[in-house]
Amino acid sequence: MPRDSISIHDRFLLGTECDSLLARQLLDVAEDSIVASGRRGRLESIEWQGCRYARKVYLPTGPASLRGIARRFSRGLLRHWRWQRAFRSWRAMEAGLRIGLPLPIPWVLDTTGEEAVLISSWTPGEPIHHWMARCSHHGWRPSDQFRFCRWIGSRLQQVLSRGFDTRDLAPHNVLVSGPAEGPWELGIVDLDDAAVGRIPSRHKLITALAQVGHLPPTISASMRMRAIDQFLDEDGDELLGPRRKALSDISNAVTRMALSKKRKMIAAGRNESLAGWGLGADGLPLPFSGAAPRR
Repeated sequence: MPRDSISIHDRFLLGTECDSLLARQLLDVAEDSIVASGRRGRLESIEWQGCRYARKVYLPTGPASLRGIARRFSRGLLRHWRWQRAFRSWRAMEAGLRIGLPLPIPWVLDTTGEEAVLISSWTPGEPIHHWMARCSHHGWRPSDQFRFCRWIGSRLQQVLSRGFDTRDLAPHNVLVSGPAEGPWELGIVDLDDAAVGRIPSRHKLITALAQVGHLPPTISASMRMRAIDQFLDEDGDELLGPRRKALSDISNAVTRMALSKKRKMIAAGRNESLAGWGLGADGLPLPFSGAAPRR
């Protein structure tokens, strides 16, 4: 059985399979590629002794100076306050590992005054809408599409009914791997706003399903509805209540998200149908410019 993580000193948290030597090696190894980068940090792919890991570097987004706060709080409390996203992700991974959720496995968390670095297992696959776009481009059989919709609806019900709660179940955080005909594997990443414990409220469940169901126009709405139907068939109605009301609420939430995304893209000067989805004009995934291999 997985044990709780072990604190080896004020800065480090170690996962159950990691020792201090391996932690330092994983922290120091150069990245293979940068998967994503932004104001709040970056996600790197690293490799050590033939194993691939995800290394997320968090940058402070609050005031540059915290000296006043530091005088009032202990160093440990200040660290948890400043890097709460990293600690939240770590706790969700640990709790998910104990109950078998498809989340990354935590290896090491290192926090300093300047940054926090969280290293976890690498989750294979690609975002669900990218994976579906590739399958559709290569003649995805309708029978396999229907089976996939039932599978993803069932898997989401299993995950959410076991207490997984997140504010960011967007398609790019729901990874799918496997051939078009199956079998498939699900992985959920980016747990900065996630927790594992009590079953989320109905409102949160509706929002989460609408987020993952907010897909580009290359994916038919009927596929989304088949997945939601399967979610409800697998005791999802006990979580969401009457089927007709649940379907209406999810559909309305998806529509609101689609309109919001369209407004943001137009404000950014982009009006192509697939703007903001990481898909080209042909509906296939575009390479991410930040993921250039290390030289």
